[in-house]
Amino acid sequence: MSAPKYDAIPSAAPIAETAVTMVEVVAPATLSGGFQFDAVYNGQTFPVTVPPEGVTQGQKFTVPFTVVEATVIHGTADSSPLRRWKDGLCDCCKYGCCHPHFLCAWCFPALLMGQVLTRMKMSWCGNYASESEWRSTYRYIIYTFIAYVVISSLTAPPPPEYEYINDELVNVAPDGPLWQSIVYNITNAAFGLYTLFVLIKLRRAVREKDEIPEKRCKGCEDCCCVFWCGCCTVAQLARQTADYDVQEATCCSDTGLKFSPTTVMVV
Repeated sequence: MSAPKYDAIPSAAPIAETAVTMVEVVAPATLSGGFQFDAVYNGQTFPVTVPPEGVTQGQKFTVPFTVVEATVIHGTADSSPLRRWKDGLCDCCKYGCCHPHFLCAWCFPALLMGQVLTRMKMSWCGNYASESEWRSTYRYIIYTFIAYVVISSLTAPPPPEYEYINDELVNVAPDGPLWQSIVYNITNAAFGLYTLFVLIKLRRAVREKDEIPEKRCKGCEDCCCVFWCGCCTVAQLARQTADYDVQEATCCSDTGLKFSPTTVMVV
C-alpha cells in the first residue's frame, strides 16, 4: 500500500509530563502500522513509529520523544531485521520481473545504488554525510552517469566491418585516433571502479547497520559479492533498506520509493 506525499507541515504539542516526554503528532499522510519517519521537537530529530493499527492523514497520535544520535531510516515501513538478510542474493524477482527495483538493478544499477545511498543518508562517495550532502547524492550520481554515457558514446570505437580477404574474415573498419581509444578506456575503467568501490562501502554499511555477520569469504565478502554479481547485490540492498510489501517502488525518485517523507516539525 502506497502512502501519498504531503505538503503541509503538521503541528503537535507536548502532553502531560511523564518519566518519558510524550508528544502529539499529526499524521502527515495515511500510513500503515510500523511505518517510520523523522520528526523534530525542540530542535532535535527523533524517529516516529506509526501505531500497529495505522493512522489516517490528519489524525493525532501520541509518541515518546526519544532522541537518537543518528537514524538511517528514510521512509521505510519497518526496521530491517537485525543479524540477517531479508532474502537471498538471487531473489531479484521476488516482487516480479517488472518491479522497479529489478528493472533498475538490471538496466541502471548505478542509479539504484544512488537511491539506496540516499536511504542510508550517505554521500555519493559512500560516506555518511550531513543532510545537505546526502539529499544531493542521487542527483550527483545521475550527473556522473550521464557524463559517463555521453563520453563513452562519443569516444566508442567504430563498429567492426568484416570482409573475406584471401578466404579469411578480416575487420576492415578504419581505426579511430589513439586519443579516442585512450579516453574511451579510461572513462569506462573510472566509472567501473567508482561503482565497484562505492557499492562495496554501501554493502558494508548496510551489514553493519543491521549487524549482519559475514558468512563466506570472511573479510572480503562485500568485495566478492559486488565484483561477481553487482546487479544482484544492489537489488538485495534495495530490498533490505525498504519494505516493498508496504511501500510502492518507483524508478524515478531519490530513494526509489513513492513516499519519501521530509522531516515533520513538532511544535
